[in-house]
Amino acid sequence: MRNKYFILFALMFVFSMNIIAQEYPLVTLQDIQGVPDSLLGTDPPSPYNGDTVRVRGLALVSTVIDADTNRGVIISAGNRWATYIQDPESNLWGGLNIIQNDTVGAAQGTFFDLVDSADVVELTGIVTEYNTTTELILITAPQPIPVTILETRPNRPAPIELELSDLFTSTGGYNFDAEKYEGMLVTFRNIITSDRNTNGNFKINDFTGHSAFIYNQSRYFKTGSAGIIPGYQPPLNGSYLEYLTGIVTTRTDGYYIVPVYPGDIGPVLQSPPLVTDIKRDIVEVVSNQPVEVSAKIKDLDGTVSEARVYYSVNSGSRDSVQMTFSAVDSLYKGTIPGVVADSALVDFYIWAKDNQDLVSITPVDTVKQKYFYLVLNRPLTIKDAQYSPFGGGYSAYNGYRISLTGVVTADSSDIKGFGSTPLRVYIQDGSGPWSGIQIGTAGTMGTQVLNLNRGERVTVTGVIREDFDVTKIDTLSSISVLSTGNALPEAEVLTTGTIGTSGNNAIGKEEWESVLVQYNDVTITALSADGTSNFGEMFISDGSGNTRVELEDGNHSYHNGTRSERPTLVVLNGTFDSIKGVLYYSFSNYKLAPRKDDDFVNYTTDVNDENILPNEYSLSQNYPNPFNPSTTISYALPKAEMVTIRVYNILGQVVKTLVNQNQSAGSHTISFKANDLTSGIYFYSIQAGSFNEVKKMMLLK
Repeated sequence: MRNKYFILFALMFVFSMNIIAQEYPLVTLQDIQGVPDSLLGTDPPSPYNGDTVRVRGLALVSTVIDADTNRGVIISAGNRWATYIQDPESNLWGGLNIIQNDTVGAAQGTFFDLVDSADVVELTGIVTEYNTTTELILITAPQPIPVTILETRPNRPAPIELELSDLFTSTGGYNFDAEKYEGMLVTFRNIITSDRNTNGNFKINDFTGHSAFIYNQSRYFKTGSAGIIPGYQPPLNGSYLEYLTGIVTTRTDGYYIVPVYPGDIGPVLQSPPLVTDIKRDIVEVVSNQPVEVSAKIKDLDGTVSEARVYYSVNSGSRDSVQMTFSAVDSLYKGTIPGVVADSALVDFYIWAKDNQDLVSITPVDTVKQKYFYLVLNRPLTIKDAQYSPFGGGYSAYNGYRISLTGVVTADSSDIKGFGSTPLRVYIQDGSGPWSGIQIGTAGTMGTQVLNLNRGERVTVTGVIREDFDVTKIDTLSSISVLSTGNALPEAEVLTTGTIGTSGNNAIGKEEWESVLVQYNDVTITALSADGTSNFGEMFISDGSGNTRVELEDGNHSYHNGTRSERPTLVVLNGTFDSIKGVLYYSFSNYKLAPRKDDDFVNYTTDVNDENILPNEYSLSQNYPNPFNPSTTISYALPKAEMVTIRVYNILGQVVKTLVNQNQSAGSHTISFKANDLTSGIYFYSIQAGSFNEVKKMMLLK
């Protein structure tokens, strides 16, 4: 009897919540994702960005492994539940990432965990933009809105057949027209793997220079304890795959493909020789000095028949030398002849063939990822260590221990970090491109690194590493402070369009990594560079294009809604005579990280100009939105009025009265703190004289 009443209650709850869901418009996936013809070739936010909608689609992956026996998630999204849905008929612009942030207690009343692969579902949520990816965040508060399973089909849809070249323009750039595949299931055939790492990610390549990242968002393709399959390892570099199937996701540095289930990574057709552990015997090369290159070369299904090092000097004609096998250390070795010219650049790659005449080239991308070294008749500089001329981002000294000298331009009091972002220390030698580098804190000398101070001239000895696409000198073995109180190099004045909003490792951007940079006469064009998600980064522009400024990491007064303890909340269209800081790279974006208040010069905004009165009444969208736990509401009065501003829950009940008084004409701002409220959708209204307006906002805790 008890179970009977529980089931009856559950059915009544679902019925009532579905009635609430009917209040929201039912839209198609194409309505959310589609781009009008006039904007093709760009990546604008969804026209429904910030809106609550209902949408239907076919689930491409189960939310959990098994709702009854194993409630572990398949798609990794922290403590959240996630899946992807696709247009049931596979029409383009028909994919979408679905996220449920709260998965405990009453929030489980969405029954999202019951969604299985190939279910056709109706979901209710808020459309958001995360970086370049459109997502739907399910409604869980004040009451969860249940997912409706409309039907269950036998299988996922057949994947869309693509070539890797479909993801690129004719000039090799990021093809925004391929956004029509975002969130959809695709497959690539006859591809070769590269860039394998220990956590399960790798890249796939064709034979014409195109590649895509394989992202282990599915736990079936994670290594170690995070993985579902014990002992899983990604394919070895150089493996020929019959096919790879996955879901297309987008980032500013390219397209990422997410294989979901075992079988999505096709069988290895044949294995060419596997080349690993490539090293040169000399770290700092001088004129006329031969360089021996060594590597481990194995063939998993046969024998290695030949190996060569192909090299060129200053991008001239390419020559090669034979590699021979040494039984002493089981390495293949070949010697590149010495080069006379000082400052010459020697690049190389390794070619190997097996007994089946299968050939591997390492690195696979011999345009951007070639190995190289510099011939120098002088001590190394930071510019030498940072220099990456092919667009691959890697230093010639990556993995080698060297010594560098420079002036500390940012210390641990300047860039304090925020959340999981660590303290950062930088040194710079002179000015111009490639002149700055980050000092890492790994190893026993990490505390001494954090004790360095701005203006100290130091020599550090450590290993050059590429850490999440940032070149740094790390695991230091010595630090010598040569002098104190040195003048810092002048910041390099760049246009905002030079750095822009994308282009990982592109020469014109990468060369300014870790360098003091300054933008002049800039306007805030977006308070959050990530749409409704807010990661403390705003867009600014001097008229040449948007670029990011990171407001969370530095030790200054300015914030855009994520650091409410700071006194200065910036506003849209606010201007600066200049903003200065260290150029940083993270999460697929270059961004300026100002250090302290003096990096911001002359911040002004019309909102603070008391001589300018609004021409009409207005109520602005709260910012940030979604928010936790506080947000800002702005409004304008063309004349003095009695003003009432109230906040309502989804049932129409008043939960807060923010303003209830006479106010003067002008622009006004209030802060709404929702510490005592639960996550969910709320509405706020203004009544000023005969003016009334209502807007919605979302609290996410």
